[in-house]
Amino acid sequence: MTYFSRAEFDQRTQRAMGMMKRDGLDALLVTGDFSASMNYFYLSGHMPRDYQSNFSRPHIMILTQDGRAILLVYGVNEENAKETSWVEDVRKYAPPFSGEYLVEPLTDLGLAHGRIGAELGVDQRLWLPYLEFRRLEKALPHAEFVDGSQTLWDLRMIKSEEEIAYIRYADGINHRALSRMFADIKAGDTEMDVMTRAAAYMVEEGANRPPHSQILVVSEAKAKAKGHRSRMLGPSEDILEQGHILFIDSGAIYNGYWGEFNRMGVVGRPSERKLDNHRKIREIVMRSTVEAIKPGNTYREVIEHMVKLYNKLGMGEEQYWNYIGPPYMHLCHGIGLNGSEPPFVRIDSEEVLQPGMVMSLEAYLRDDGVTYGSEEDVAVTEDGCDILSETDKGLYIMGTHEQVA
Repeated sequence: MTYFSRAEFDQRTQRAMGMMKRDGLDALLVTGDFSASMNYFYLSGHMPRDYQSNFSRPHIMILTQDGRAILLVYGVNEENAKETSWVEDVRKYAPPFSGEYLVEPLTDLGLAHGRIGAELGVDQRLWLPYLEFRRLEKALPHAEFVDGSQTLWDLRMIKSEEEIAYIRYADGINHRALSRMFADIKAGDTEMDVMTRAAAYMVEEGANRPPHSQILVVSEAKAKAKGHRSRMLGPSEDILEQGHILFIDSGAIYNGYWGEFNRMGVVGRPSERKLDNHRKIREIVMRSTVEAIKPGNTYREVIEHMVKLYNKLGMGEEQYWNYIGPPYMHLCHGIGLNGSEPPFVRIDSEEVLQPGMVMSLEAYLRDDGVTYGSEEDVAVTEDGCDILSETDKGLYIMGTHEQVA
């Protein structure tokens, strides 16, 4: 199948050409394999077979500053690449991959003495063996391979309408799956029950690329059993009891694009304290979508605004210290072909929000060993933002179809 229109790839190519000229690059070299292929898929339209546990089948695209392109693919994918990619020059190799296989394509494109941007920097990975990349460098001693990460992120941070539509659809999958899971779970179930049911519902609701789900489960049951929040531990067999709070941060992939956000539920009726905690954190997120997420606002201004809301709602610095002091955690992160990608909205940055950025806007509160959170996916528009996720309407009452705000 083809994932995007030809017009979509034409505009991506034109933008890439302009950014390569801006950054002094003669070409971009991007890679993918059976485990991941974000930049390769973004520029070529060919998805090798993401998220298989096989890291030994590199696929490479070379795009020049004047718009010429070559794909070098694992042989069994030759026909797939020709059918799904806009690139006409598709070449194949038989494994094991060698960096020397790229010498001819690069030379044919006039890049034997070129300055070539590769996936070498922040939040980027070369999806080919490092020693084979070194072999390529030695085989083309007059070519210069430099970090192209800023060029690639500047491309990918600004989403098109077609990309935003996929993210919105993935958010719908996540919302429907979570709604079904919360209606199923009841006292006596475990975190493992939560994870397995949510994952199954993600697939049933339309998540169509592995991994079909991202699921982090943190319950009051586990916090009490462990004596701490245990936020990043896997799901446990600790049993949910009446009054227990459950936090789940989950996401789904649709046609390569992530939709992800967190939601919370409670077994039975919540105490007023728990309900108030969740109200506060929801208010920070929802007010920020209206008051802070606007084009031209700096990342610093967004965080400062959210911190003011923490203070106005009676929460002290202990709730947000890691956002205002080093190493400066982010309160918003981009989403797209990765569940978390640039932009990372932090207080130490004067970068500005731009129309087309899509990000997760989140806030947290910690009380009595429990993490409270709320999160929405938003697209920055010309005059504000568009909320892509079904908004958080309150705590789910587990075992019912009710939410309480």
